[in-house]
Amino acid sequence: MRGWTTGHKQFTSKLPSTSPAEALLRSPKDMFGHLTLDFIKSPDFKEDSVRELVILPILNRLGYSAMGEAGVKRSKTLQHPFIRVGTTNHPVNIIPDYTLCYKEKPIFILDAKSPSQDVLDPKHLQQAYSYAIHPEVKTREFGLCNGSHLAVFSIDSSTPLLHLGFQDFEEKWQEIEKALLPDNLLNPVLRQYQPDFGMKIARLGVPRSSSIHLPGVRLNTFAKLDEENYMVATACDFLDEPHMVSFDFPAEMLESLLEGLPEQLRDEFSAALRKFPFQACAGLHLEVDLKTRLGDLQICEMEQFIPLIIEEVSGSRFVPIVENGEPEGIPPHVYQLHKHFKIAPNGE
Repeated sequence: MRGWTTGHKQFTSKLPSTSPAEALLRSPKDMFGHLTLDFIKSPDFKEDSVRELVILPILNRLGYSAMGEAGVKRSKTLQHPFIRVGTTNHPVNIIPDYTLCYKEKPIFILDAKSPSQDVLDPKHLQQAYSYAIHPEVKTREFGLCNGSHLAVFSIDSSTPLLHLGFQDFEEKWQEIEKALLPDNLLNPVLRQYQPDFGMKIARLGVPRSSSIHLPGVRLNTFAKLDEENYMVATACDFLDEPHMVSFDFPAEMLESLLEGLPEQLRDEFSAALRKFPFQACAGLHLEVDLKTRLGDLQICEMEQFIPLIIEEVSGSRFVPIVENGEPEGIPPHVYQLHKHFKIAPNGE
């Protein structure tokens, strides 16, 4: 449903976030306490410190644990510690520290190194690669972390999918999630999707009973879910990162959302939603002020998201001119608002 609304990073509306939430995500103390890069590079910081003070907090925040569907196996041994190529057995020389699993199936190999060892060293990469492709493991991707750097590789390429320094772990946490979240390892195509705003604020601990006020939201793609329910999806910026956000609302609220449109456009837009394909694109020409709350987790074939439930519409405005142009990739059979009005020479 949201497939053709994702990826339009240029079409964003600023959704406000509270300063405590922003501070929580941006503070390096959130995951690593007072750990600094200088301390990591000190002679006293060994491989066991990398495992306990850097890798473990990362895996915990990603949702991996010793119990549950997204699990971690420490130092998984092989029954047959070699790889047969032709008639020759090639020994597997390492046992990576972490095998990330989903329902007991390995999905990623992560090996810890001491800060003095380079995560891009071909020798270390070859060892981790040989373990990842082993018939008893067979993961598509693997990684190495020495505390000061994290590198992630596909078994199909020598170019890293991700290579970050410790100083960027918090600032670019979205990239670590994109690489290592269980869903993204199971379905790499999900990495092409923007992160979901509802999922993000739910993970911050916002109670479902809390009211979330969002002024000045530019709406994009509407769809009729059934006779009583509609949804609308759009892009937003949250903590300076592009996200997707979905809103669910009852049919009787559609009139309030469209109230700011000129009467003819309002009637055409409503009519488009009542007939096949039951979709219409506002293209950010509709701006609304909303009171919302968190909805239920939605699990689709290719993504998971948490919609916001619209409880009240306090304002609706028509925006004839939008910055950055119109959304691309909208199927031609879908009603597009911008094709049904003209801008006057003076821009009004």
